[in-house]
Amino acid sequence: MIINKILNNNVVLSSNDAGEEIILMGRGLAFKKKVGDELDPAFVQKEFVLKDSFTGRQMQQLFSDIPSDEIDTVKKIVDMIEEDLNVELSTNIYITLTDHIHYALVRAKEGIEMPNPLLLETQKFYPKEFAAAQRALLFVEKDLGVTLPETEAGFIAFHIVNSSQGNDNMQTTMQMTEIVRDILSIISRYFGKTLDTQTLNYHRIVTHLQYFAQRYLTDELSDEQDEFLFALVQSKYPKSFQTVQRINEYLIKTYGKPLGQSEMIYLTIHIERVVLDKK
Repeated sequence: MIINKILNNNVVLSSNDAGEEIILMGRGLAFKKKVGDELDPAFVQKEFVLKDSFTGRQMQQLFSDIPSDEIDTVKKIVDMIEEDLNVELSTNIYITLTDHIHYALVRAKEGIEMPNPLLLETQKFYPKEFAAAQRALLFVEKDLGVTLPETEAGFIAFHIVNSSQGNDNMQTTMQMTEIVRDILSIISRYFGKTLDTQTLNYHRIVTHLQYFAQRYLTDELSDEQDEFLFALVQSKYPKSFQTVQRINEYLIKTYGKPLGQSEMIYLTIHIERVVLDKK
C-alpha cells in the first residue's frame, strides 16, 4: 500500500488492490514517511473503504484538523466498546465521536458544561452503553489529561446506540429515548403506580419500546391486520388497551403518525404484563 496523502502521524489516505480509496489508521503509521512511500502492513490497525466522496471528505478534513492523540484515544475507545459490548459499530462513529470528544475537550478547558436533559433516561434505558461511555471518559482522562463531566457519558452513550443501530441521525436516537420515556410515563400515570424497574417484564417492555420507536421514526411499522386478535385484546385487557389509545393520541399529537393495529396489540400485551407483573 502506497501513501497517497498523510492526514496526521497516525492516519493516511491510500488505495487497495481494487482501486478503492481507503483510510488507514495505526499508531505512528506515517512517522518519517512521505507521499509515495510504501506502508508496512504491520502498523495498520484499522482500514476504512471510503464508499462515497462525502464521507471521505468528512474523514479527511476531520483527521487533518484534530490532534492525532485525540484520534488515537477515540480509536482505543471504539475498540473497547466493540469488544465489551460485542458489537460492530459503523465507520461513521469515527467521525461523530471524534468530533464530539474534541469539542467536549474544548468546552471542558473553557469551563463550559453542556446540559443533558436525557441523562437519567440514557442510564435507565441503555445501561450497557452508558457503562461503556463511562469507561470512555476514563480513557480521555488517562490519555488526554482532561476530566469530562458525567453528562458527556450520556452523549457518548447516544453515539454508541446510534452507531450500533445503524442510524444516520443522532436526533433519531434522542427522539427514540424521549418516546420510550414518555410512553412509560403515560403507562405509570394511567395506572397510578410506579413501574418496578427491576422486573423482567419491565426490561421486556423497554426493549420492545426501543425497537418500536426505531421502527416508528423510520416509517417501518408493520401494516399487518388481525381483527380477531385486535378485538380479543380490547375485551380481555380493556385498561391496558385504553392506555395504548392514550399513547396513540400522544404519538399523533407529537409526531403526526398513529400506531398500527399490530403495534397496538403487542403494546397492549406488554403493558398488561408489566403492570400486573405476570409471569
